Amino acid sequence: MLRNMYVKDLKPGMRVVDPGIDWRTRPYLYASERFIDSENTVQQILAQGYREVYVDLALSEANIAKRYGLAADCLTEPSASRIPAIRSGSRQAPSRRATLREELPHAVRLHDEAVDCARRLMHFAGKGRLCKDMAEEMIGKLTDSLERNPDALFCLSFMRCHAPYVYTHCVNVAVLLAAFSLGAGSDKSRVMAYGLAGLLCDLGKAMLPVSLLSARRKLTDAEQALMRRHPMIVCEILSSSSGVCAEAFTAALEHHERYDGSGYPHGLSGDDLSELGQLAGIADSYDAMSSSRPFKSAAPPHKALAMLYHMRGKAFHSLLLERFVRMAGVYPVGSVVELTDGYRGVVSAVNPENPAKPSVTLVLDPQGRSMRLHEFDLARDAVADISRCIPAELSGIDPAFILGLA
Repeated sequence: MLRNMYVKDLKPGMRVVDPGIDWRTRPYLYASERFIDSENTVQQILAQGYREVYVDLALSEANIAKRYGLAADCLTEPSASRIPAIRSGSRQAPSRRATLREELPHAVRLHDEAVDCARRLMHFAGKGRLCKDMAEEMIGKLTDSLERNPDALFCLSFMRCHAPYVYTHCVNVAVLLAAFSLGAGSDKSRVMAYGLAGLLCDLGKAMLPVSLLSARRKLTDAEQALMRRHPMIVCEILSSSSGVCAEAFTAALEHHERYDGSGYPHGLSGDDLSELGQLAGIADSYDAMSSSRPFKSAAPPHKALAMLYHMRGKAFHSLLLERFVRMAGVYPVGSVVELTDGYRGVVSAVNPENPAKPSVTLVLDPQGRSMRLHEFDLARDAVADISRCIPAELSGIDPAFILGLA
């Protein structure tokens, strides 16, 4: 028998279960199955922003009985799974100092500059050299933009794809990691270290044949083995320069490792993986899914997040993945959405407190007619909800124009 209750009311011995409720409608529902072993565990769950849970009363009562010696025939109590030291991943810590429209022109120029920087970093990496100063300067500029308004660079990560994937991917992963760290309330040096780790973690691909990176077919076993060498190659390149932060080595080595041990190069799993390594893997996968590549078209960001979410507890740690989803937003800025009342518009701001209810700039009425642009905060102003995302090319809306990019 399941009972819905507040996290603050959990007691040691209770068993939390996954009720199968859509995470988009209940973003504050903690649904990672586990026994509660102490009050400290309850506080950890609360600290991550969750408010409610479902508890299996039958299993919980049996476990409580055993804990307090009220029954002798209870099953052995499972050991509680370890929660890594994950700080808040919602983008609520930094106060915005610029509106999206104010920051976007700067972010556009900065994104182009960052892609060119990635191109040059790859060029020198192909010669076994690391241009550390250039990379650090670029990350400083990206961090400044994220501090002014994180949504500007964030939406560009999937709305601008003029350059080859290998370069934009480096920039996008850097932005994702820095944005997560910034939203967690980290100091600037840590934010920059995370961003630098993202920018550099794929440099090893510069040593691989171009034909391998641009292949439009499934790679052979031999080609796969060669591709899987790039994390180790990155570390060799990083070692060529003194003073490289430890985070860069960690992300390089672990961004293709997986929580269930299915990754590479060392098949690490569970607690053997660092928080940054797991986060780098999530950011790497998210951008890969939502980017056009030689062998596949891009998945809309909300679908990429949904695909990642289905991997929670398997390829990726459940709680860390949930924090990433809340940071990114269920519907990232720039997504074209249709509301339950038929209006269509563009997501213009993420709401980390309620990821399923962002701010939306309405563009078309239910009859498909253009209307005066009007921004609604769905969590506060509107009675309608988002019913679906629509591919921009099929929506009759140009999100770049609406957001001021065109």
